[in-house]
Amino acid sequence: MKQSEIRKLILDITKGNLRYADPQDDICKEATARYNKDKVGQEGYTIQSAEEVLEDIIVDLKSLQRELQIKQSIYRPNGFSVEEAIKDNQ
Repeated sequence: MKQSEIRKLILDITKGNLRYADPQDDICKEATARYNKDKVGQEGYTIQSAEEVLEDIIVDLKSLQRELQIKQSIYRPNGFSVEEAIKDNQ
């Protein structure tokens, strides 16, 4: 996986999780509107707290890290890429 793709995944994970702690985000506004229409967009009316979102981001980034390590070990056994292995065996 290219570095640019990894950076995009990290950004997507972070932004996606932050939405749940941002009272100005549409997802929080919609949830708040169901129960407290007069509180829509106000601080404190979110789906998750910033601390909960931080925990989710950490868990998701660690999962991504493990996934990348697994992919790297599959595609680069003993430090060689699949392309190098194929080239050496031709």
